[in-house]
Amino acid sequence: MRLGRYHKSMRQLFLLGYLLWRLPLAAGSDHWTRFNSGPFEVFSSAGQKDGRETLVRFEEFRHALGQVLGDNDLETPLPVRVMLFKSGAPETPEPVIRGRDQYNLVLTAGKPIAPAVFARLTQLFLETNTARMPERLERGLVELFSTIQVTGIRITLGEPPSHPDMDWARVHLLAVDPQYTGNLRVLTYNLRKGVDEDAAFRNAFSKSPEQIEVEAQSHLAAGQFQVASISPLPMSAQDFPERSVEPAAAQLAIADLLLGDSSRNAYRDLISQKTRVPEAYEGLGMLALRARQTDEARQDFAAAMEAGSKSANCYMEYARLLSDNAPDNAKALAALVQAAKLNPKLAEPHFLMAQRQTDPPKRIQELKQAAQLDARNLTYWQALAEAYLDAKDFPQAAQAWRSAEQAAATPGDRARMQRARLQIEEQRLDWEAAERQRKADEQAREIEKLKEQARADLHALEARANQGAPAGTNGKVVPWWDGPKPSGVSTGALKQVDCLGKRFRLVVVGDDGKTVKLLVTDPSQIAITGGGELTLGCGAQHDRRVKVEFFPKTNARLATTGEVATIEFQ
Repeated sequence: MRLGRYHKSMRQLFLLGYLLWRLPLAAGSDHWTRFNSGPFEVFSSAGQKDGRETLVRFEEFRHALGQVLGDNDLETPLPVRVMLFKSGAPETPEPVIRGRDQYNLVLTAGKPIAPAVFARLTQLFLETNTARMPERLERGLVELFSTIQVTGIRITLGEPPSHPDMDWARVHLLAVDPQYTGNLRVLTYNLRKGVDEDAAFRNAFSKSPEQIEVEAQSHLAAGQFQVASISPLPMSAQDFPERSVEPAAAQLAIADLLLGDSSRNAYRDLISQKTRVPEAYEGLGMLALRARQTDEARQDFAAAMEAGSKSANCYMEYARLLSDNAPDNAKALAALVQAAKLNPKLAEPHFLMAQRQTDPPKRIQELKQAAQLDARNLTYWQALAEAYLDAKDFPQAAQAWRSAEQAAATPGDRARMQRARLQIEEQRLDWEAAERQRKADEQAREIEKLKEQARADLHALEARANQGAPAGTNGKVVPWWDGPKPSGVSTGALKQVDCLGKRFRLVVVGDDGKTVKLLVTDPSQIAITGGGELTLGCGAQHDRRVKVEFFPKTNARLATTGEVATIEFQ
């Protein structure tokens, strides 16, 4: 028994040693400090000087990229955390990785920043700050900034990469050559605003894209690549105050690199210590997602929310893991609303809300918000265009398809979005034709319905007239009209009955030869007297003699001179 306990203790010690190697903070021997500016936060165990200088380097990089893009304050929807280790920094699968609720990159003090780090950061800033530009131009910008040199606040741009190509040479020419320096931002600004490529080049350089292409080819072939200095952003390392990082926060920051079991054990340790509990559950949920353990991930995110999570990503991932049945849909929408409140820069919560919305206007509203926040996302623009089409809002659908064209990353996608936009006019015409036919059919059905009602009312008139004299009157007809005495009278031949929906127009040719047109507004309110067999119908009549009493009242539209009170068939 004692030997078994010994082996168990040895295994625990071995595991602890492994974790201490993977997560240097577990030993608690390093003192960490934090520095912030813009989207960057530097966690440093290498001392204040290295931490501050590292932050200055990244801020000057951001400034230089902003100068070229025509945007002086590039941002990211999540903070970019730089983990600066004094030594023994853990390896990460990519230069910049998506962590629990931030982007992470890992550096070792005293070692140069790899070009891949600046390249990935350039891509990140392009993706989150600008509308899509031509692919070859964006590739060139990424290559150009991958070799940026920042010493203090001195910025040098233009060092060639290990394998210069046309994409790099084209942008290098425009960024470094004195005749073009400063105008590259004019080009990028125009392209970001959707200006046609030919017009954008001419606006910036007074040359066509083809002319610039020829110069870039010669520039690459010559191989004489100069560098240029970019005016820096005035700053000092002392501008950034030092903030102490407590051991639990440092442990969480390293765990947020999501390095598998080492991070998982660090999160569980924080939960057992009852510190940083919401963040630790969020991290466990992210690790479970990566392992495709969806049930476990949903439980971890729910625990984080219950513990008071302030992470938009937590609420968003929780909602994504819920089904589309009514109770889960309500929970998901509530979680996504909270995610959007916690981080208004994120587009994805709005897109996920749109997918769960059953009200078309609300769905359009959320899709529009998502597309505006992530202008490069082709899926968002396409969904918005289709939602507008469903609502028959063809002008807005065409505009969304146009934005989708600019968001397309490949020529094939761009052509597909363009075809969809060009089909809008045909779809509009088809819909309008279908609407006209629908309204015509509906109107025809309504007219037929009114005709049926008119026939029924005429038959009722016939029946009342054909009843003859009531019993006990000795053949004398006694009118039942007891309303106001009509002042108009027309005696003669009934020539025509026009059915006007629920109303009728009687055409009577009087004994004096004059034609009178009279309106029956409500057949049930007409007093009918007389005898004999009576047959009526819409249209011409067989000259049945009538005496019609009426109230003089002109209706210019129907060309009538009175409203009928009584009809006596003779």
